[in-house]
Amino acid sequence: MKKKILALACLLLMGGLSVFFFGACDKDTTCYVQINVIDEETKLPVSGVFVKILDIDTSFGLTEGYTNPAGVFETQFKAPAILNVTATYETGYDSIYTPDLFYCYRKGNNTIRLKEGETITSTINLEKEIIREMY
Repeated sequence: MKKKILALACLLLMGGLSVFFFGACDKDTTCYVQINVIDEETKLPVSGVFVKILDIDTSFGLTEGYTNPAGVFETQFKAPAILNVTATYETGYDSIYTPDLFYCYRKGNNTIRLKEGETITSTINLEKEIIREMY
């Protein structure tokens, strides 16, 4: 009888220890990303900027969206990776180059490396680009 109780106690102890150790291996590998988008000329955050994140090795699109009113886009991934981030903001027509009108937009990009369980913050400066002359 003592042997049966001892064997049962050992089984329960081993079962408890295996749950403890295997449960401890389930660490959070989520990688958090915060992209801050700043206008290069005004140095102010820009809301409504289209942000696209691609896997740098495959160019496969992973996520996309728009910056919030504070000029921030946030997302998360389950594993480390190296990503290419692009930010594009259409500004419309610009008549600075009078008398002709030019269609302009602002664009910026950056590469980020995600690490397990960390928050990566990256700032993208939007630069002015001219697409074409409008008559």
